[in-house]
Amino acid sequence: MPAEKKRRTHDICKITVTKGKRGDFSPKQSDHSHGYYELFFLLSGKCRFLLKDTVHYLEKGDLVFIIPGELHHAVYSTDGGCEILMVYFKKEHLNWDMFTNKGAPFFSQDMLHSFMGSIPVLYQEECFGLLNRMLTEYAEIDEYSSGFTRCFLHELLLMLMRYSVMNEEEPQFLNSRDADILLATKYIYKNYKKPLSLEEVSAQAALSPTYFSKKFKQTTGMGFKEYLNFVRLKHAQTALLTTSNTITDIALENGFNDSNYFKDLFKKVYGKSPREFRKQPD
Repeated sequence: MPAEKKRRTHDICKITVTKGKRGDFSPKQSDHSHGYYELFFLLSGKCRFLLKDTVHYLEKGDLVFIIPGELHHAVYSTDGGCEILMVYFKKEHLNWDMFTNKGAPFFSQDMLHSFMGSIPVLYQEECFGLLNRMLTEYAEIDEYSSGFTRCFLHELLLMLMRYSVMNEEEPQFLNSRDADILLATKYIYKNYKKPLSLEEVSAQAALSPTYFSKKFKQTTGMGFKEYLNFVRLKHAQTALLTTSNTITDIALENGFNDSNYFKDLFKKVYGKSPREFRKQPD
């Protein structure tokens, strides 16, 4: 199975911390989601990050918090590499009593939402140091490492709250030059069930279809049709797990006018037919 399909389907059993370099040498990443939380930190360089229906331009000190089930992917620049660190965890990995004051919760699971934030420059060294300690303990240097990793995750979230990074209510679009593409992605998210055409969506961005196609791919890393299909597939995937509707009905309800095309595309992207996925999603 291709690496990206493994990324979509694998699970985690513990807090996971990974670090690496990315750039134009990195494989193209498809829009994907997973069943756990992700903290994506940009330690150096620049990149674009597509979170649900918004494109963010990230620089050193920026982070993205992604809740389970949210579509996202990163697009790395060709003008030099960047260094990233990612932390994956589930709600059961947190001790929610840590986020209470005098018995009253100041942070809860209901407050967790996807957002892009920035660590103030003054505190970046402190935050990056904590992330590196998490990475060291994740290597399981002794029997205490898992405990330290869990403690550091709580410390990290508390640090982000103290510095108001976790208080972002609505992600900001960071480059007004691409506001037209933001309008297009939001329009797709709201209307994915309809038979959207390139002409209709490019009109929302006030761009010609030809120029829109080029700019959309440059900005998001995906073609218009590819992006539209991934949005539809993600909603269809959810419907397969949460409803008893027939596969044909799910295909039609989520913008596919040909159930056979839907089945073929679903298997190509997820490595399983819709029927197989419904029986065994993992």
